[in-house]
Amino acid sequence: MMAPRAVKRITFECTEAIPGEILYVSVPKLHENEVLMPGLLALRFDIDLEGGHANNLLVQTVTRALVDKLVVKFAGTILRNTVGYDIYKIFEDLFLPVEQRDNMVPEGIQSEDLCKIPSNAGNKKTSGVAAENKLNAVYGTKYRISLDHQLLTDHGVLYPQALCNGLDFVVALKPAASL
Repeated sequence: MMAPRAVKRITFECTEAIPGEILYVSVPKLHENEVLMPGLLALRFDIDLEGGHANNLLVQTVTRALVDKLVVKFAGTILRNTVGYDIYKIFEDLFLPVEQRDNMVPEGIQSEDLCKIPSNAGNKKTSGVAAENKLNAVYGTKYRISLDHQLLTDHGVLYPQALCNGLDFVVALKPAASL
């Protein structure tokens, strides 16, 4: 099966988000012969830790820990309303196969040594971290919060026009006091 392929990137007007803020994400409506690939819908961002404490580092599940609440709406109907989304996803990640967890570096699931490199922590290792340095060269401070729901992961490609109605995500970031 062959078909023309296109990638659409949408950049939101909001370029920064602070803890406690609510982000509203609307998925663009799909046209005939367009599909949304499962697992590719995500919020991509950079985290800058420069100028902080000398031994600052991100927790290993940083993107999971940032989201306090996730609401998924389809055609105005709430499909999912998860308060404590961070706890739910961190717990869910514990049951993933090791091979799948090893491929989740953009989600912040990485070794402690790799967590220290992008933040330039004073206590980071300088030897024996060749693999971590290569991963840091690729990802650096780039992370992603995956916007996943069974509507997209199980049925998105099978029903190309299923998203003729609006699909919206409401992502509430954790307040700074609880991070």
